[in-house]
Amino acid sequence: MTRGRIFGLLLIAAAAFCAAGNTARAQVTTAPVIKAKAVKTQALKPTKTNFEVLHMMSTAIQVRNPANVKEIHTFTYSDQIRDKMQTLLNQGGYQYGDKILIQYMPGTEVALKIKGKPSKPA
Repeated sequence: MTRGRIFGLLLIAAAAFCAAGNTARAQVTTAPVIKAKAVKTQALKPTKTNFEVLHMMSTAIQVRNPANVKEIHTFTYSDQIRDKMQTLLNQGGYQYGDKILIQYMPGTEVALKIKGKPSKPA
């Protein structure tokens, strides 16, 4: 036999040996299902923050944070305060620079309550 044939037979035998080893694996049983307890999260509470009024509109109010003047928010009114805000706007509303306290849910831009004394229109 020539060297090429011996090398070819050894290569075929090695491949057959590896293939036979892959098929003879041990069988694995699955572990029982572990039941996890439900995670209880606390309900988010509304946040109260002081703002300065930039502009008041019939559907929303635009404000900025006095601590960071680059932080500007536009809060829409919730259904509970919409009529109150419309009445306030008809009387002159909040003017530029008025200090107000807005209560809202974190992550939303909907004002739940707005407190503050409106200044007289100029």
